[in-house]
Amino acid sequence: MNSEKHLEKAKRLDSIQKKMDPESEWEIIVETAYGAAMNYISYFCEKKLGDHLNTHKGLARFLDENNLSNIAVLFRELDIHRQGKWYGAQGNGETVKRVRAILDGIRSECGIVGP
Repeated sequence: MNSEKHLEKAKRLDSIQKKMDPESEWEIIVETAYGAAMNYISYFCEKKLGDHLNTHKGLARFLDENNLSNIAVLFRELDIHRQGKWYGAQGNGETVKRVRAILDGIRSECGIVGP
């Protein structure tokens, strides 16, 4: 997928998750925000580095190795929320607030304004 397609997909997913109810659809919000983050990061890395990973495995390390540590920190936290809340089935409005804040941070670090 080229960088513009990544950005298009990220914005679409970001927009969708913002319409969901944090209390009843938190699992879907977390997964959708995660997908949006992956695509924002892919877009940014392709533009900045001319390369990106097509998987979440090793992404934080890839970001660190390319001096994108702020994004790596945010992505690691998002990944922890995804694993802990999704697989641990522990979700609530606070989880959604934090996940959305992380996504906002990733978007900001990538220089992207709004979904």
